[in-house]
Amino acid sequence: MAQCLFCEIVAGRAPSVKVLETEEFLVIKNKYPVSPVHVLVLDKKHREKKETISGKHLGYWDRMMDAVNSALVKLGLNKTGYKLVNNGAGYNHFEHEHVHILGGSKEEPGGRT
Repeated sequence: MAQCLFCEIVAGRAPSVKVLETEEFLVIKNKYPVSPVHVLVLDKKHREKKETISGKHLGYWDRMMDAVNSALVKLGLNKTGYKLVNNGAGYNHFEHEHVHILGGSKEEPGGRT
């Protein structure tokens, strides 16, 4: 997909700090964190939110949540607390499907994601 930053990151053409990688997903540190731990779970394929939310890709959210869970365990957030955010319909900056994982403090992570 032309001009998609997340596609560039997945392809290794744009910088990122990788946290975890699965066959279908890449987990990176957010460049502009709003909490002590703020990572993005990116689909390695360019799938737009309107496709994933509609159920066009059978089993997609099961696989995404498996990747999210792997990241939670790796980061230890499964024991200390976390917040998942999936922006859409104008709240998102990128149409390329992704999920934010926030945590790392005793306060609920807030702010803009």
